[in-house]
Amino acid sequence: MKTVTETGESALKQVVWAGLGAYSKGIEQVGMAQHLVTKRFTSLVEQGQHVETETLSRVKHTKAAMLARTETQLNDALRKTCGVDRNRLSSVEAKIDQLQLAVDKLVKQAAE
Repeated sequence: MKTVTETGESALKQVVWAGLGAYSKGIEQVGMAQHLVTKRFTSLVEQGQHVETETLSRVKHTKAAMLARTETQLNDALRKTCGVDRNRLSSVEAKIDQLQLAVDKLVKQAAE
């Protein structure tokens, strides 16, 4: 039979071991929790990057569509109010620029 002292020491050892086991389990669970948080955070970052890319693409597409529509409406308004077609006007401006270059070239040749 064990004496009271041996029984007390045995119980004390078991309590200490249980405490150390609980501490070890807690450290292990903290490590696992940190890993899960890091994994979840990384997943959220990747998802956020995907959403940003998709949103920027949509904004770019919408911007282009709105600019085209605005330009068309402006051209229609100018044509209806002034009789001026901006597309034809741009074409005429380009032709005038080409003509000016040709005239400058001829003037330069005549001066030589």
